[in-house]
Amino acid sequence: MAICTTAVLVVLLGGQVVAFGGIAAVAGFSAGFLGSVFSSLVSNARTFFMVLVSILVCTLFPLQWIAFLCGFVLISWAAFDGYKNGGFATVPALNGLLLYLLIPPDERIAVHVLVFLAAATVGSLLSVRLNLAGSAIRPPMSFKEAISVWLFLIVGMSLTSFLAHVIGNQKSYWLSLLFVFRVLAPLQKVPDAALRFGVGVALGSLAALCFEFSGLSHQVLLIFGFASAVIGVHRIGGNTLWTAMFFTIATLLVTAPTIEFAVFRIEAAAMIVFVVGGLSFVISWCWEQIETRSGN
Repeated sequence: MAICTTAVLVVLLGGQVVAFGGIAAVAGFSAGFLGSVFSSLVSNARTFFMVLVSILVCTLFPLQWIAFLCGFVLISWAAFDGYKNGGFATVPALNGLLLYLLIPPDERIAVHVLVFLAAATVGSLLSVRLNLAGSAIRPPMSFKEAISVWLFLIVGMSLTSFLAHVIGNQKSYWLSLLFVFRVLAPLQKVPDAALRFGVGVALGSLAALCFEFSGLSHQVLLIFGFASAVIGVHRIGGNTLWTAMFFTIATLLVTAPTIEFAVFRIEAAAMIVFVVGGLSFVISWCWEQIETRSGN
């Protein structure tokens, strides 16, 4: 309740400060809070500085290739940080950048950067206050796992960003959000984990649609969205299906709570499942071939 209430208040206040301030607040709070949960405070501060610089650059130079370059730097750091320390602060930070990119390029101003910074600070302090900072730190990844995560994110982010660009709607960036959340759950061999992820995304999309048809206010949907994100974090490390379902509900209710995108979201969910399953299969197959040849 503390997390959901604080998150909603931060987002609503951000929306009062400036147009699209709510989106910047969601981006900052998620990056600050989840980054603290999945990493040490020092590592999170380092990572957050990188994403803050990325957001500032994307505000000053709202070009597609600039956003891709910032994403590449953050993804590379995610793999390195996971390999050295087991920290996963970069994945929520990457999601923060993607959320920020939901703001149309011609609408991004310096105030949005300040709202992002303030919301992230609140999120980080809240994680410390609730004794959740560093509670989900994992053991350092092996070289193989780090390379797998790097490839998975680089190729997947490129594909989903390309799809968002082709679709031509700014809201389509949440395609990449759904994809990136897959990395928070441990990467397992396919097809089992990929199938569970796909079923979870489909169930989450349908659940979000039911919430929207219920006629609840935007504020109530926000509360449900953040509550789903909290449950999703709690389920990480368990069954991928439930993790994917709750993160999907959170992503859709917080970033695109409108019925008009309902059919498109179901189609997009199918795209994400295909990308996740295909990428996981190809990466696993490549490692098997490399290990077989090394053994020979």
